[in-house]
Amino acid sequence: MRKILVTYIPASMLLVFLAMVLLTFGGCGGDGGGGSAVGGGGGNGGGEILPAATLTGLSITGPSSMSETSTAMITAIASWSDSSTSSVTPTWSVNPQVAEISPGGVLSCQGGVASDRTVTITATYSSGGITKTATMDVTITDRANIPITAQMVSGKVFFEENFHTGGGYDSYLYIFNADYSFEQYSYENPPDTSDYVNGIWETCWFGDIHVFRDAGRTQFLFSLYLLSDSSTEMEVKVYYDVNETPYTPTWEKIVPVDPAKLPGTYVNQFGDTWIFNSNGTGSTTGDGGWTYTWSVDDGILKLVFPNGYVGSMYLRPGSQSSPTSYTIIEWAFVLNTPTGDFYFYYGGMRLIRQ
Repeated sequence: MRKILVTYIPASMLLVFLAMVLLTFGGCGGDGGGGSAVGGGGGNGGGEILPAATLTGLSITGPSSMSETSTAMITAIASWSDSSTSSVTPTWSVNPQVAEISPGGVLSCQGGVASDRTVTITATYSSGGITKTATMDVTITDRANIPITAQMVSGKVFFEENFHTGGGYDSYLYIFNADYSFEQYSYENPPDTSDYVNGIWETCWFGDIHVFRDAGRTQFLFSLYLLSDSSTEMEVKVYYDVNETPYTPTWEKIVPVDPAKLPGTYVNQFGDTWIFNSNGTGSTTGDGGWTYTWSVDDGILKLVFPNGYVGSMYLRPGSQSSPTSYTIIEWAFVLNTPTGDFYFYYGGMRLIRQ
């Protein structure tokens, strides 16, 4: 029987032996050339790490003009030392500030213009300690007014909602009564406050409508011009002062509530449950929980609470329904005291049937 002799080599000697083998046959370099300590191996087989490309320029692309009631997408393009280009997100600014641009490059002019205005957009971008700036001019065009008549607003209610770039929103409810009285409810969040203004309205020779805070027409509130009209909304131009830049919101046309489609259980965007029973009773978990009775008066949903407060729900055209029931209810909510005095207005509530 042949004996096999096994010899154990200490670990320290084994490491020395392996090192000698590597020095004899070379490492990973193609011709045995030593690799650089930084940037990969030398010789024909080594991969060299090139320095990062540096910022060499900045440009802006986008339309040269836009309507005062539209938006435009503005893009910043960076140029690099390796001849490549890429889209980047710069710091934006607009001058004069009749328009605004979002961090994502959406240019808008919610305030509107009284006549065509040219604004200068500036983009500033930094990379690797290098800063580049680019500018571009955009003309914001004024839209022609359409004559507005008393029949277009008399006895009608309109809703306006505006979401802000930095978060939060505001909303308004405008009521043009047939007797030429006027009511305006407003809400702002933050800070979660609401207000109420009443006055009168009248048509004018120039195809617009004037609204005043008092019957004596001494406290001017705003003048209203029409830009476009459809079955569900109106684009309008509002002047709070004849010498100021106009404001160009879209007003939704409030629609009648169908009581037959209402019964059911809904949840709003804040997690509150609203229940409308077919017998005219109901309840909500909102604000600590309330019960109420409900009815529909002239197309407006009325809720009467046990403490005598009355809520008026104005249905927005964005609401959805099947042939027999509402699936989504969008409304503006006004709450009055038992004597009919304004208490609170909450705009923009959305209820989804469960």
